[in-house]
Amino acid sequence: MKRFLLLLPFLFLLGCSLPEISDVIPPVTVVMYPYEGAVISQNVQITVQASDETGLSKVWYYVDGVKKEEKTAAPYTFTLDISGLTKKVNHVIQSAAQDKDGNIGYSPVVNFIVADSPDITPPSVVITNPQGGQVVEGIVNIIAHAEDERSVQKVAFFIDGDSVGATSAYPYMYNWNTEGYSDSTSHTIYAKAFDSGGNSAISPVITVTVYPRTGPAGDTTPPSALFLYPITGTTVQGTIQVSVDLSDNRGVSQAEFYVDGQLTESADNPDSPWIFNWDTSSKADSSAHSLYVKAYDEAGNVGTTGLLIVTVQ
Repeated sequence: MKRFLLLLPFLFLLGCSLPEISDVIPPVTVVMYPYEGAVISQNVQITVQASDETGLSKVWYYVDGVKKEEKTAAPYTFTLDISGLTKKVNHVIQSAAQDKDGNIGYSPVVNFIVADSPDITPPSVVITNPQGGQVVEGIVNIIAHAEDERSVQKVAFFIDGDSVGATSAYPYMYNWNTEGYSDSTSHTIYAKAFDSGGNSAISPVITVTVYPRTGPAGDTTPPSALFLYPITGTTVQGTIQVSVDLSDNRGVSQAEFYVDGQLTESADNPDSPWIFNWDTSSKADSSAHSLYVKAYDEAGNVGTTGLLIVTVQ
């Protein structure tokens, strides 16, 4: 009898099947473009991202609470028709996604404004990483900084004149794999920015070298450079004294100071720290600027500081 009682729980489990746990988790969705606060002057492409563990059945979007187009497969891109929208007032976009179990998830709303006049002013764009003259290897994060008086729609990246990718997501970045390139070869990089009015602009072209494994006189160690002043994120005014720490295993032969990609100061055989004056009076008030320093040695190796951003007040 006792043995039969011990077997009862196992007999119960064998005769009964547990119900499957139902999916009650809604999908996750977000409007990637247009951005919050965008000013739009023509029809643009709405870009939506959506995901769910069990799979999606459909994705759609709303404008000012009115349901618009829906899609059942990625990519979830839609054309925003602004012809019927009131100008110079706030409008909202929201995306929604439904999974295969019927759960629905909603994105945060994105506010935008329809401009009352055509957009004729092109955006501005500059490559902030890597810097011109830099030696690179492996996976390189090419980063562009783009601005527009209304809104940037996307940024495309070009290597040696060939389009390699584009993104509408900030920060504007492309991962460049240099493994397939020959050592000690130079390559050009630039970015092209597009705004919501159909205008575009191209960044200054920079040239980088894929990591050389051998160098003149057996020296393959690049110099190092580090900003001592100013510090990134600071506000500066008037004439400031820039200070840079420089070092190399055989000595730094030349140093160059760049502002927004433009050579502004240079010195041969500089001492460390390298100290010089930078007159900021020609820069617009409250404008942000990128700074970096390139250091060279006699073997031709090049080292750069990290990119430093300051605001001129």
